[in-house]
Amino acid sequence: MLRSVLGVLLIACTAALAGGGFYAAASLKADLIDPATLCPRNGATSATLILIDRTDPLTPVEQAFAKDLIAAHRDAAARGERIAIKVLRERERGLGVALETLVDLCNPGAGAEVNPFFENPKRIAVRYESAFLQPVEDALAALENEGTATASPIAEALALGVQSLDIKPEGLLKVILISDMMEHGPGASAYNGTLTPATLTERLLPEVRPALSAARTKVVLLPRPRFAKQQASALKVWRRLFLELSGRDPDLMQPFGSGA
Repeated sequence: MLRSVLGVLLIACTAALAGGGFYAAASLKADLIDPATLCPRNGATSATLILIDRTDPLTPVEQAFAKDLIAAHRDAAARGERIAIKVLRERERGLGVALETLVDLCNPGAGAEVNPFFENPKRIAVRYESAFLQPVEDALAALENEGTATASPIAEALALGVQSLDIKPEGLLKVILISDMMEHGPGASAYNGTLTPATLTERLLPEVRPALSAARTKVVLLPRPRFAKQQASALKVWRRLFLELSGRDPDLMQPFGSGA
């Protein structure tokens, strides 16, 4: 009789421990995702920074290209990959230039990618739609607004954009610059010949240079035919900077023709 009672108690304890372990594992799994950013709490697996230079207006063709490019990267993002879309633009009422974040989220995974033992596939699919897809769609729509600015601190914006990302040390960083690369500000301007490798480097925070040195960088060049010579010179300065940082040229795209 005593053995029977002990056997029942042992089975009950084992079941309780197993159930508690499963619940703890499920809770731990849920806690691994930050509900605000949808990123893994220990860092995104990789990140793509798309920086759009809106210090000069984008033409309708350039806007359409930017939208397609962003949409392609959004759709190709792996689970846990972070996509940050930032725009360098003039503040309202001409109060200087600011780097505005349009969207900065990780792909949490669609329902098909979810482990049903830990997460509800339908709930994850809804979260993906509402928290990832819609903000990106809203960000794309925001590109319709025109804007001009009196300064173009591209290097500073690049540094701030990279600094804001939180990815694992081994994670891949991709940087896409949609810009004319015409850095313009006090002491370093592509328009008056004061833009040099030294003045450009000064505008990059030292703490982001290691990340940039390992990043895969792509430049989508916005042509400036009126300033073709200045743009060609500015592009040379930027190429030299990237060569010094990483030992390689950035991938240069000129889908709108060459102004440089």
